[in-house]
Amino acid sequence: MAEPGDVVVEAGGGKSAADWFRGICEVHDRVFSAEPFAWVPEMSPAHEEELRSLMTVAGFRVAVARQRNRLLGYAYGHPLPADHGWWGDFAEPLPAGLVREWPGRTFAVISLAVLPEGRGRGTGGRLMEELLRARAEQRAILSVQPTALATQRLYRHWGWTNVGRKGPLAGVTPPYWDIYVRDLGVASR
Repeated sequence: MAEPGDVVVEAGGGKSAADWFRGICEVHDRVFSAEPFAWVPEMSPAHEEELRSLMTVAGFRVAVARQRNRLLGYAYGHPLPADHGWWGDFAEPLPAGLVREWPGRTFAVISLAVLPEGRGRGTGGRLMEELLRARAEQRAILSVQPTALATQRLYRHWGWTNVGRKGPLAGVTPPYWDIYVRDLGVASR
């Protein structure tokens, strides 16, 4: 198990993601193909394609945790466009003030994963904080599989609030996602 002092957390944009691309994909597949996550083999190439695409989005940011040259975890995301559609497909209607978007309001945390040998030492929290550090957006949003109860407890511990369940989503594994929001302490515009 990695000692906290041995783990380096660093962040960057698309070039950093390109440098760590293979390692990010390997961590993704190893973490999300294990219990309690729903997994189908198509998720691996779909993740690679999504990450390649997101690396070119303005404002994309990645944080990686490494021990020497071995990747232990990552987190990445991007500013959410105002016309993203994230707020559709909820089982229960959400408050208008929550779903109203404008450019620069919301940063989307797309993925965070830490290998089992990197857990329990604050690595995930360090990744999340580095990812969100100095963001100009008012808030952040993320989704988590409903079966990932320990992950959801961790997000709540980090100050995230569950705002509802999205789904069912046709052709998506799993078809339901729990959506969390966290204030980033930036004044609303």
